[in-house]
Amino acid sequence: MTRNHVGSTIHPTNSRGTLHSNKYRLTIASIGEKRAHRPVFFCRDPHTGSANTEGLVADKARAAPPSLDLVLCGSPEVGMKGLSVGEKLFIQGGIAQDLRTDGRRRLNYRPISVETDVISQANGSARVRMGGTEVIATVKAELGRPNAMQPDKGKVSIFVDCSPTAEPTFEGRGGEELATELSVALERCLLGGKSGAGAGIDLSSLIVVEGKLCWDLYIEGLVVSSDGNLLDALGAAIKAALSNTGIPKVNVSAEASANEQPEVDVSDEEFLQFDTSGVPVIVTLTKVGRHYIVDATLEEESQMSSAISISVNRHGHVCGLTKRGGAGVDPSVILDMISVGKHVSEQLLNKLDSEIAAAEADEEE
Repeated sequence: MTRNHVGSTIHPTNSRGTLHSNKYRLTIASIGEKRAHRPVFFCRDPHTGSANTEGLVADKARAAPPSLDLVLCGSPEVGMKGLSVGEKLFIQGGIAQDLRTDGRRRLNYRPISVETDVISQANGSARVRMGGTEVIATVKAELGRPNAMQPDKGKVSIFVDCSPTAEPTFEGRGGEELATELSVALERCLLGGKSGAGAGIDLSSLIVVEGKLCWDLYIEGLVVSSDGNLLDALGAAIKAALSNTGIPKVNVSAEASANEQPEVDVSDEEFLQFDTSGVPVIVTLTKVGRHYIVDATLEEESQMSSAISISVNRHGHVCGLTKRGGAGVDPSVILDMISVGKHVSEQLLNKLDSEIAAAEADEEE
């Protein structure tokens, strides 16, 4: 299989199928009806009381003014059951002392391993293990027609499924709701705004004939086992799967009129491989007490007040931002968390790139 590099990074459009998610807890404001499969961010001015319900985007032009309080109205919980008061105090006290229950410091990750090409039917796939959390991501490519509003861009959709064997709470409705929440969070972290500005995935590389033909990428994530930090693990698996993705080379064989689709020849032997150097990783900072940690376990997540997930690429650009948890976060704290997230992303990117390279070398052997 011949692979050539083409500039890439991609964005989901949620055009195929319904997203699913975990339990919602409406905290600050009632959305009015339980149709909210997307968390709603309110930036509320404490003086006027007016609220802006635009999704939070890590873009300087859209950053919340210092006087605004950030509040999340819908959030998922995959809670631990049966923790005693002593166990809770032990977790919280360890984090305060910078010595977590598994021996890590606050900003250290658990061991990470990557396997690529694990699903032969997909154009690209990867399995990522992050401690006791295991996820699989696949990428499938189909030819389609670009959106009329974005004729020079391809399309990407992201879907997540939570296996009932991963966690008892994933049975039935619980797993569906969590899957929806994870799908939406991945879109926020990878896709930027509606125009695609600031996105970590470039859709322009998916165009075959402008306005007429493009590649539609369907990215699917599966949660195999859950021990916390699912969003970061899924983000890492998507990046690894994209690095393993080969898109068939397309030759346009004839010109078509404005209302006709062009004739194309899709190669079975030549493939274009994505350049994933611009695809970000996701770093979630979980606040427990007065401190925040990375790569929280399920037990640690049960003690959190809030969490901020930041997607950062190799160039240090923040591509997206999302929040969960009922507690409000001061804008100055968010800026500090973004700074820490950018620093931590470097070690995650280096580790992930090393694991992907090793996995691809094993695959070639």
